[in-house]
Amino acid sequence: MTIPPLFERLDHEESLVRGELAVLREKAAVLEERLARLAITRETLASLMGDGRGSAVDGLGHVTPEPKEAPAPASGAGAVVGEPAVAPGPLDLEVARERILVLLAGANQALKVQDIGEAIGEHPDRVETTRSRLKKLAKEGLVAEVSPAWFTITPAARQPHGDTGEVPGTA
Repeated sequence: MTIPPLFERLDHEESLVRGELAVLREKAAVLEERLARLAITRETLASLMGDGRGSAVDGLGHVTPEPKEAPAPASGAGAVVGEPAVAPGPLDLEVARERILVLLAGANQALKVQDIGEAIGEHPDRVETTRSRLKKLAKEGLVAEVSPAWFTITPAARQPHGDTGEVPGTA
């Protein structure tokens, strides 16, 4: 081979790599935006699920709850680092309503009943309780069931009511 064809081949390979790099940069930008939205959602949920003892939210949006009386085992078997240590269980009606409305208002999309229950801290066995609460909110016009088991916030629930700034139905 002569020298000029090698440079042509090198130029071709270089342009391919630059193209691939541009595509990866675009994907990275989309993922960074998604990560920022997830961090905001995590902060919102952490503030709703806070028990008054305080939680720290790091720069990545990971919640680090204050340690309880005994620290978690170092192995972390089955635990996700940075997840809030909220034990799911029965929620008070008003607490659940508030958490549901805030979650759906921040989601900007319909969510599945099971995912809503998990996100608000309800025990997985109580999915029908969560569904019932969502159906009541739908009757009140605060949420809408867009397809079976998928709910979203309604425009009426997004608008501020009165001077309190509260989410409707939670006062």
